[in-house]
Amino acid sequence: MAAPEHQRVAEDLDVAIVGYGPVGQALACLLGAAGHRVACFERYEEIYRLPRAVHLDHEVMRLLQRIGVAEELAEEMIALSEYHWFGADGETLMVLRPQSPSVSGWEPDWLFFQPTLEYALDARAREHAGVTVERGWTAEDLRQDAEGVTLSLRSGQEERTVRARYAIGADGANSFVRETLGIARGDLGFQEQWLVVDVVPHDGDALDLPTACQWCDPGRPTTHVRSGATHRRWEFMLLPGERAEDFDEARAWSLLAPWFTPRDGELLRHSVYEFRSMVAERMREGRVLIAGDAAHLTPPFLGQGLCAGLRDAANIAWKLDLVLRGLAAEEVLDSVAQERSPQNEWVIAFAVELGKVLCELDREKAAERDRMLRAAGPPPDVGLPALQGGLLRADDPLAGALSVQGRIEIDGRTGLLDDLLGGGFTLLHRDERSLTALDADRREVLERLGVRSVSLGSEARDLDGRTSAWLSEHDVAAVLVRPDLYVFGGSAGEELPALIDDLAAALGGPA
Repeated sequence: MAAPEHQRVAEDLDVAIVGYGPVGQALACLLGAAGHRVACFERYEEIYRLPRAVHLDHEVMRLLQRIGVAEELAEEMIALSEYHWFGADGETLMVLRPQSPSVSGWEPDWLFFQPTLEYALDARAREHAGVTVERGWTAEDLRQDAEGVTLSLRSGQEERTVRARYAIGADGANSFVRETLGIARGDLGFQEQWLVVDVVPHDGDALDLPTACQWCDPGRPTTHVRSGATHRRWEFMLLPGERAEDFDEARAWSLLAPWFTPRDGELLRHSVYEFRSMVAERMREGRVLIAGDAAHLTPPFLGQGLCAGLRDAANIAWKLDLVLRGLAAEEVLDSVAQERSPQNEWVIAFAVELGKVLCELDREKAAERDRMLRAAGPPPDVGLPALQGGLLRADDPLAGALSVQGRIEIDGRTGLLDDLLGGGFTLLHRDERSLTALDADRREVLERLGVRSVSLGSEARDLDGRTSAWLSEHDVAAVLVRPDLYVFGGSAGEELPALIDDLAAALGGPA
């Protein structure tokens, strides 16, 4: 049977994506929804059936909400309300309870089974007429010129060449795209081996363990976490002198024995991974960008590896969309690394320091650590830093912050703000009279960029008060939110024309 017309890869594409894990899938969803011709090339014949990442935060859930898969995925996920740490003596060290609800309107943290996420994203991407997915193809050469990128691929004995205006490497830690571009990586100084064990319990609820917990045991630091509703994961640090090849299935079962035995369920996977901390020197080379593990690697202690990659996807997608449509200068793509790299480096540095705390192997130092942590009590919530520089309004204290999503009502419909306003740019304001003062040129800018504006109090009713409180807290009458959910800038009512001028200038267009 012939493939549907929209599933045949065009040889003249807008975007070629190398690598089709969650980051590549999210890029395909976002760029496909914008109407672009996108082809994704993945060397593996099918979706990887084993879990890798297990944690998503509220910001990523909001991104998945915009893609259109969050509600169905939430049914298979577990909202994480408590994270238990146990000290060297085996007693409770602290219990972390993230503040709810989050700024994004979702529970702060979610635990999931990665294949479920990938199946949902893949199905969503294929719904877009311009998106094609080609599995079993390995990229072998990449060249670019002033007009586009030429990608050479192989599947067995078959070779092909495709042409795209831009290309994105979402092809993992050993990225062919990054290596071909000659982009070096900086090592941030963390390298440890851990045994990762995934199991499928016969009855997951019967296991007497917290949803997520960390044993800060100098004898062997150990992590346990649920992986969605039906799976569990343990991670065991390899000690000095231990070899990865010695951790076979029997060794995995022996380490699991205090909590989980063959009577309790199935051993799905056991493998030794090396946790690294690395950042690419840049994320763009001409018409090619890199994202996800191709651009950065973090130890897993914050659960931010995949989250960071999906943030990359959101950041790249809306900027590349505007460039492809001629609504922004190509130089806008330089802002991807300007915004993402500092936040990624912060995540990695935090994870490294956290790893040093929980991986302490000296018993006296571990005991002193436990005394200090118990005396201090649970730390406050630590959110990601705001974006700095890049495509943001200069000297604006609100620029770069993650925007608030509350519940609103518009035309009798109630729900989360993004569901009612859709994707793209959003202009939230407290007085619709501020819009009437805009001249035709500035209105044309808003229309050209597809900015959806809504007035709280007249067009929309703020059901939970969170959005209005956010504007009041920052003493602004209007906030312009980018498609990746971050604030471009805010303004008092009379400053709205200047805010729009600044956006047009930032995009490389006329003020």
